[in-house]
Amino acid sequence: MGIPSATVCSDEFYTLGKAETECLGMPGLPIAIVPHPVAKLLPDEVAAIARDTVDEIVRLWQGDADDLRAEFKEKQPPVKQRLRYKSMFEGNFSAPDAPERLKGPDDLDGVNRLFYSRGWSDGLPIIPPTPERYEKMLGDSGLDPNEFLALIEPRQGQATVAKVAINAVMAGCQPEHLPVLIAATKAMGQPALNLKALNTTTHPCTALALISGPIVDAIDVNSTYNAMGQGSLANATIGRALRSILLNIGGGTPGILDRATMGTPAKFSFCFAERVEENPWGETLAMERGHGAEQSTVTLCGVEGPHNVNDHYGKTAEEILMTLGGTMASPGLNNSYLGGEIMVVLGPEHAEIMAKDGFSKADIRNFLMENARIPAYALSEPQRVIMRHYVPERLLAEGDEGARIATSHGDIQLVVAGGAGRHSAIIPSFGNTRAVTEVIDGIVA
Repeated sequence: MGIPSATVCSDEFYTLGKAETECLGMPGLPIAIVPHPVAKLLPDEVAAIARDTVDEIVRLWQGDADDLRAEFKEKQPPVKQRLRYKSMFEGNFSAPDAPERLKGPDDLDGVNRLFYSRGWSDGLPIIPPTPERYEKMLGDSGLDPNEFLALIEPRQGQATVAKVAINAVMAGCQPEHLPVLIAATKAMGQPALNLKALNTTTHPCTALALISGPIVDAIDVNSTYNAMGQGSLANATIGRALRSILLNIGGGTPGILDRATMGTPAKFSFCFAERVEENPWGETLAMERGHGAEQSTVTLCGVEGPHNVNDHYGKTAEEILMTLGGTMASPGLNNSYLGGEIMVVLGPEHAEIMAKDGFSKADIRNFLMENARIPAYALSEPQRVIMRHYVPERLLAEGDEGARIATSHGDIQLVVAGGAGRHSAIIPSFGNTRAVTEVIDGIVA
């Protein structure tokens, strides 16, 4: 007989709970189910749920551990609403004993139907990862296909060069994109990024890949007009391949482990480059993070989609920064009560005005720290309570009663990108995450 163990989960998130037990190597962990939601309930309503659940919890703690393990290993999650993906529970095609090759249909439509039905795609058509395309992706790079790169959360999938190359093919990447994906995959495994939370949260966040250095020109990563949008092969496919890695290696399946309430179009692909030639300070974010101008890097950030900042009327650095700060200071951002980094992407015209007015990057950060404030009327008392718990230093003194959105230089990432026009962008983060940077090796000239 084993030692009894159990946990409690709401019915809406039982699918996530069961998937997590499999990811952690405890597929038979007993789970007591309570009705969802709980957060909005009053104390007496919560007490009623507890009374209704206590007998089941006692059963799980006192029952035979082996019998319970067998019961819950077989128990399948209910398919609620329009949850499409069930393959994680019907057969794990990423398991160590899964076949190296899968024989699929000969036609493109058939392959896409197969991959879609098994939850192996983002919903858009994929390029079939045939042996020929896989070999072409690796090319003469000299890379060891079995080289281990990182554990990808939450499934703790073992990312190897081979698996990254396969997902790169599916996303439509070119062989010269592979070094970026290898570096980005290594970054995914760094604890500071907090990938497990990013890949399972209800928050609409994704992994942004910011590319810097000589590789930007070598593989034509867009840093100018429409840098965060469509139209660039490198931006679109590298960003999409990262999502494919998060899905197929990390297990971030919508409705199972990926529990994003709303999601965001940025989850399809979010990749762009710093525009160094229009940066009036001559220092990219990668350089601020300790890398030389001659180095090519990819920085991963756990972020929301971009929030546009339109300021065609400000004539001075202070006026434009007030507009930027007003966009930053939203009570609905995770950053408001969890802290963390916010990326400020300055359009070249805004950056030029700030530099001409004598503002250094440090001056910009100081101004935003002081003036980017959530007004008192926008803060509910429950939000004040949670801010007192997590970020008490952000609440302003009595008399103002608003709150700062940033209190240190490390809270504000400054990047220059985009084309002509008086636009910039604010990119909030998940809050409980920190950007990580990896050097890109094996650049194809």
